[in-house]
Amino acid sequence: MATRSVRGERERRRERKRRSTSRDGKRRHRSLSKERRSWNKSYISRSRERRSRSRERRSRSRDRRSRSRDRRSRSRDRRSRSRDRRKRSSEDSSSDKEGSPKPPVQSLQDETKEEAAVEKRQPLSLDELIAKRTAEQSAESKPVFLSREERAALALKRRAEQVEARAKARLELGKNKFSSAALSEQDHQRMNEEEREKWYRQREMGKDRDREMDAIKSRYLGGEKKRRKLRRLADRKFVFDWDAGDDTSVDFNPLYRSKHQALFFGRGHIAGIDIKAQKKEQSKFYSNLMGERMTDDQKKQALVRDESVKEKERKTKFDERHWSEKSLPQMAYRDWRIFREDYNIATKGGRIPYPLRSWAEAGISSDILEVIHSLHYKEPTPIQRQAIPIGLQNRDIIGIAETGSGKTAAFVIPLLTWITSLPKIVRESEADQGPYAIILAPTRELAQQIEEETLKFAAPLGLRTVAVVGGISREDQGFQLRLGCEIVIATPGRLIDVLENRYLVLAQCTYVVLDEADRMIDMGFEPDVQKILDYLPVTNQKPDTEEAEDPEKMKANMESSKHKYRQTVMFTATMPPSVERLARSYLRRPAIVYIGSAGKPTERVEQRVILLAEGEKRKKLLEILEEPEPPIIVFVNQKKGADVLAKSLEKIGYRAAVLHGGRNQEQREFALSSLKEGEKDILVATDVAGRGIDIQDVSMVINYDMAKNIQDYTHRIGRTGRAGKTGIAVTFLTKDDSAVFYDLKQAILESPISVCPPELASHPEAQVKPGKVTAVKKSQETIFLH
Repeated sequence: MATRSVRGERERRRERKRRSTSRDGKRRHRSLSKERRSWNKSYISRSRERRSRSRERRSRSRDRRSRSRDRRSRSRDRRSRSRDRRKRSSEDSSSDKEGSPKPPVQSLQDETKEEAAVEKRQPLSLDELIAKRTAEQSAESKPVFLSREERAALALKRRAEQVEARAKARLELGKNKFSSAALSEQDHQRMNEEEREKWYRQREMGKDRDREMDAIKSRYLGGEKKRRKLRRLADRKFVFDWDAGDDTSVDFNPLYRSKHQALFFGRGHIAGIDIKAQKKEQSKFYSNLMGERMTDDQKKQALVRDESVKEKERKTKFDERHWSEKSLPQMAYRDWRIFREDYNIATKGGRIPYPLRSWAEAGISSDILEVIHSLHYKEPTPIQRQAIPIGLQNRDIIGIAETGSGKTAAFVIPLLTWITSLPKIVRESEADQGPYAIILAPTRELAQQIEEETLKFAAPLGLRTVAVVGGISREDQGFQLRLGCEIVIATPGRLIDVLENRYLVLAQCTYVVLDEADRMIDMGFEPDVQKILDYLPVTNQKPDTEEAEDPEKMKANMESSKHKYRQTVMFTATMPPSVERLARSYLRRPAIVYIGSAGKPTERVEQRVILLAEGEKRKKLLEILEEPEPPIIVFVNQKKGADVLAKSLEKIGYRAAVLHGGRNQEQREFALSSLKEGEKDILVATDVAGRGIDIQDVSMVINYDMAKNIQDYTHRIGRTGRAGKTGIAVTFLTKDDSAVFYDLKQAILESPISVCPPELASHPEAQVKPGKVTAVKKSQETIFLH
């Protein structure tokens, strides 16, 4: 029983399972059938829509065909009407010309006969018609035998009919020809005008269609604008052609290359007669005769005239020698132009003297030349070559040159030349009238550096210089000024303080130098500079006329000790509008000297850029500091950042010094002197050291923080690669420096020895200059329709 009950239970389970599976299968089948039905319905609806669209397309095509048939029928009707009009007009014209045909004259008897015949004619009856038809059928069914004559007559008849038909066709053709020729003149004009208008309409429609297609393509495909090719006047187009008078057999026949010269009388000297020799003897005879008749004064004038002609020929004659192989009198205008190109010198202004080729040609005193040679100045720099001759003519100068180009000696040498020309007793007796020259610099460090360079030249000549800068006791500086000095080097703020407190007067100051003028304006010293210039006497100002450009008058004025005009010299790395405004106010007809590319990094500095995050800077700095030799300058933007970075470098083992505006004067001087003397290897500085500081043999400049503008960046990296040497500038960039990405990219691309990294070259912020609105292509425009 137990086994039976278990077996029954199993069967019941199997039965329930089978039923459940069958129900599930039915459900799935029903769901699938529903899906199929819905899909079929959608398919049927889509097919119906497709069929309806196709029916609509067919109906539209039928309508188009019917409209085209109507148009064709209307055109046929117009053509037929026009043909009828032309035919009628031709018939009228022919009838007018030939006259109407005359009807034949019949006799009265013929007319009566015809009337009688017409009266006798009567219609046949039905029987007669049937009989006639049967007779014709029987006659047709029977064979008819024709004789030879009858056949010939039938052939002749058919031939006559053919000839007559051809004549009629020829006559109709002639009528059609004559009808077109007989059209009236008005019809011809009307037809010509219609055809002409139709041709014009088709041509204008074609032009409009072409212009429309070109406009669509240029808007959506961005068509390129065709640039007009400029052809210079000096360009000559080579013509591959020969003239009728040219001898084309020269290249093929050797006889034509060396033609035989006919030795006629007088040409080959056959009879011993040389016409050229005879003319030469005759000219010599006449010249001797004229010389005997001339007086001594006339002979001198002739010699002077011959010399001037020879000099003119010498200047215009082309000399292939290099300018270095010629003496100074042999230099032509072309040689001076090549000389300026070799040293990348450009000038602007009237009557500018030629540059110096060497110190021996400078025209300065022997004492100053000995000092120059003692300082091992072998050759003048480009700015010195052009600025010194201008300064020796007592002219105002605006010098635009890169940093480290020798600008200090360019304005110190003309200054010392004029001061040493004054008698020593005059200088000592007028010491209480103040210095002869003031030199203004934007920072204390730059002023002290200029003082060091000036002392190298002035001390051997017995001249005194005083530096008036902040951070030092004003009383000590006032005491040195009262002792007397010829040259004062100062910063604008401290010089105004000294002038207001009566420590210094500028009664005999006739030489003013503004070094790094653009930096002074940027630092807000423009009012101070104007105030200092107002302290100068107005009695020695130059006239703003052509006399300020005359070298002879200016040189003569410079040699007169007491009445020398004031000479203002301005040196700058860039030329912003504020500096131009200052130059227009205080300079008289200045000579502008451009050396190299003003405001751009030097070509001797290799610029490297690294894009990284702010937290990765210190690690990357330590990796870079392992490579170069000291001294190294690291620039940061904040004073606190400079102190923190210097302390961290000292903890690692580097010898670092700090220089920024928060340090006093003694600390600044100690930092610079320790770096110059080799006691320190690294200088961590802000932009205070970015202008004018000359530290020899700086191997690398690292911009730990990128400068806020490209001008400060240029002056930072200008601390290396000075005096003809090479250097490396490494810059760390973060996403916060995106405002200078474009200018930095352009500066690197302009350098011949630098490579722009792909991260900076492809950065979106480096593609367009900040503040510039980018023009979107017409193909990328989004047009909203209302």
